Amino acid sequence: MNRCLLFLVAVAALLVSAPAYSQYFFLDVNGDGLNHMSGLGLPVDVLNSGVTSVDVYVITDKNRDGSDAICSSAEPFTINQYEFTLRAGGRGNVTYGAWTDNMGFTFGLVLCGDGTLCTGGSDIWIGKGSASQLAPGKYKLGTLGITVSGLPNLSFATSSTLNANAQTAFGSNCDGQRFDSLIRLGEDFGDADGTEPNIPVTATTWGKIKKQYQ
Repeated sequence: MNRCLLFLVAVAALLVSAPAYSQYFFLDVNGDGLNHMSGLGLPVDVLNSGVTSVDVYVITDKNRDGSDAICSSAEPFTINQYEFTLRAGGRGNVTYGAWTDNMGFTFGLVLCGDGTLCTGGSDIWIGKGSASQLAPGKYKLGTLGITVSGLPNLSFATSSTLNANAQTAFGSNCDGQRFDSLIRLGEDFGDADGTEPNIPVTATTWGKIKKQYQ
């Protein structure tokens, strides 16, 4: 009997501490308000020399697959601040430009750079906040100007050498895993999509082989 009780206590502890894996950050390159992967027959979000900006979105109350996110403290997934860290990779480079906030948020949250935007190497950290909570839902946080060379890609990061506090998160009425009303990528949720790797079509790629039979 004691063993059963101990097992139940252990399971309960795991359930309390386990992240919800909810919410969804994503980048949109082509302006359709979505993030598409290759192979779906839809416009794919990739970077090339013609791309001069990317839009950053968050859905506070839904997962990537559209299912409802559930707050362990039963509060709504409102939003009153955001911060995100992006990292460039792949076979090319991204030069970061200006950030245009789309939320009407009034103060910066970043502890380096100009207080709103901080860059260094392949990373950028951006954050803004407001005194007012907005309703749960899908939000275009803003637009980041970029200059692209080669075939790079952008992905969301949970930390950076820019600053020990750099992360990807949003402020909410929901407590979050740390009980500080911040919902963090990598702790409270795991859904985040950057841009797709831009793979050139060459004689050695499957894309080139397929074109021979079209």
